Amino acid sequence: MTPGHWVEWILLSLGVAIQVVSVAGLLAMPNLFDRLHYLAPASGLGTLLIAGAVAAREALDHQGIEALLIAGFLLVFAPVLTHATARAARIREHGDWRVQDEERVKGP
Repeated sequence: MTPGHWVEWILLSLGVAIQVVSVAGLLAMPNLFDRLHYLAPASGLGTLLIAGAVAAREALDHQGIEALLIAGFLLVFAPVLTHATARAARIREHGDWRVQDEERVKGP
């Protein structure tokens, strides 16, 4: 195996390991707000490592560029989607996304 193959396998293995740990965290957490925290490594670092493995294999061919563009898109828009999901869940649970006066007094 060439050094390029080793880089591919290491990046891909690390990316898949991060995805697996994130899925395990999603399954273990009791509610939606706790589960949302486990999306960050999967959509950020895991995606970037897997896209790096594809780019290392394909160089900057069509597939490599496309993988990097998708990873960049996910890095930018995954936090926005996570925030929108948390806000929608808060509205569904409390009727409003803002903290009410009773919640400020008694706390969580």
